[in-house]
Amino acid sequence: MSNFNSNLKQQDADSYDPVVSQFDHFTTRLSEPLAAHLLNLAGISVSDRVLDVGTGTGVVALQIPQFPGFRGRVAAIDLSEGMLAHAKHKAHQQGSDKIIDFYKMDAEKLDFEGSSFDKVVSLYAVHHFPSPKAALSEMLRVLAPGGKLVIGVGSGPQLLSLSGIAAGFRHLKREWLKLRGKQLVAPEFLNRLAEKHLPRMSAESTHTVHHSLNNSNLCKLIKEVGFQLIATDWQGHQATLLTAEEFWELQRTFSSTVRERISQANKQNAESLKADFLQVCHQVQTSGGSLVYPYAAFFIVAQHPSHL
Repeated sequence: MSNFNSNLKQQDADSYDPVVSQFDHFTTRLSEPLAAHLLNLAGISVSDRVLDVGTGTGVVALQIPQFPGFRGRVAAIDLSEGMLAHAKHKAHQQGSDKIIDFYKMDAEKLDFEGSSFDKVVSLYAVHHFPSPKAALSEMLRVLAPGGKLVIGVGSGPQLLSLSGIAAGFRHLKREWLKLRGKQLVAPEFLNRLAEKHLPRMSAESTHTVHHSLNNSNLCKLIKEVGFQLIATDWQGHQATLLTAEEFWELQRTFSSTVRERISQANKQNAESLKADFLQVCHQVQTSGGSLVYPYAAFFIVAQHPSHL
């Protein structure tokens, strides 16, 4: 792995440190049902050794000790020191710090022996890796033969599925409301305003960690590194934010591009962006419109073939 990619990954991870509390607030509110579904797909057993890749503030890892009778071990990794510190604090408060071990670690170079885990899980992390193939190969290596991998990525459903058709109708409704000035949708709304107020900088790099690896290509990649694909699934939800300030915090927290541009912008431009944002939000809400955040996950369930 080149030094450029290593620096890129660390910069992306570090960009979350100033917004850890906000990240945890919104992740807990919005992602806990998706994390629970991911773990149900994994079929956690009471004695499992589980690896959580890209744990963030622990939304997945912290649910595992809550399984009735669980007596296994959990290893949770991330590159953000701020995220890990917050997750450790929550684990201590929950009383699960003797079950979960947190590590600052690169997903593309796991510091674990082969066959160390029965389950590997990861929610909203794969698209942050410069080399998803390297990370998936490492996940295969540390899984015991017959072990299960479950990955969740932010995505729409398969277009021709029932979920895809239903999601398509919801999307059309959102577009109609947007055209009428009755709805603002995160995170695209703030991203669009950022292009106007905070032009792209030549040194901008953090957001380039994110790439367009679609569902089909990700499934192919998982099989390519040696996994046996078992199933795919999808869940989608939509949250309505009650205040413009909360809508701002949510998007500022979750958008890597906006976080980086605000951190590099002068105070006047950053304040101009927020003022414009709040003004448009108030206009939409005054006219009876809403501030919404659609969120979803596409899940992939795979297995380490026993014959490898």
